[in-house]
Amino acid sequence: MFDSFGRKINYVRVSVTDRCDLRCKYCMPTSNPFFFKKKDILSLNELQLISDQLILLGIKKIRITGGEPLIRKDIIQYFKFLSLKLSQNKIDEVLLTSNGTQLKKYAKNLADFGIKRINVSLDSLIEQKFNFITNGGNLSNVIDGIFLAKSNNIKIKINTVLLKNFNEDEIISLMKWCGKNNFTLSFIEVMPVGEISYSRSKQYLPVTKAKEIIKKEFKLEKSELKSSGPSKYYFCKKLNLNVGFISPISEHFCLTCNRIRITSNGFIYPCLGDNNSVDLKPFLRSGKSKELFNTLESVIYKKPERHFFNINEKSYIKKRYMNTTGG
Repeated sequence: MFDSFGRKINYVRVSVTDRCDLRCKYCMPTSNPFFFKKKDILSLNELQLISDQLILLGIKKIRITGGEPLIRKDIIQYFKFLSLKLSQNKIDEVLLTSNGTQLKKYAKNLADFGIKRINVSLDSLIEQKFNFITNGGNLSNVIDGIFLAKSNNIKIKINTVLLKNFNEDEIISLMKWCGKNNFTLSFIEVMPVGEISYSRSKQYLPVTKAKEIIKKEFKLEKSELKSSGPSKYYFCKKLNLNVGFISPISEHFCLTCNRIRITSNGFIYPCLGDNNSVDLKPFLRSGKSKELFNTLESVIYKKPERHFFNINEKSYIKKRYMNTTGG
């Protein structure tokens, strides 16, 4: 399936819940977080129906996101369904983005279902700072879960959101830790998705600053590593580490974007940084599979050329937060 700009769209990020057991300060409003009504959350059957139609349209990689996807009660059943698609060679890969809090419980299951790679959001290796940015998270629990997943032969990628005056002093220590443990690492610019009580510009640290910090300590070479996501990778020979940089603000990567998103309440967003979406629930709940297929096909074809994030302006994406869109 190609969009109108000739991009091959073969990757979907499916949010299975907007709930999360952490409250990261850049992800959702901490004082009065917004959650979808439970009746609007897609059922397991509806997730399966959407997945089947997307596979027919040529989707080959499915990433499960949230909120925190592993807190959904029937998540194991959805992974079983996707594992079957893997075994039938209908899709190439099932991936997971997680905050790591539930990996101690589910690492073995995930490995059994054929999940070979997990992205873990981790913005600090210092207990007090981690607790602060997540509003109460337990760093030791997350670290234990990461290493249990690793012991089950799941490759780990650490995703770190760059936050000015918060974690730029940990860029080198994160590099060393990931290199030591054979993890891939990506640094991500904070995105103006959802309106919070203070300016995003106060949080914003461009990836160029992170590169400057790294280059004072290590040499970065171009890496041969390419992923299905937006990271632009470099190789640090001294640490034997592939480190990626995701720059939606300073240098957009829309020309090569191959992704669409399904939210946990059944909306399809062809672009994270665009407000246009289509509610799929009317087709799902009326059993109109042909109309569902046609709608998905149309939305993918009309995927916008690019997003227009501006970190110095109030977000034009106001009431949609990362936990409601999917990481």
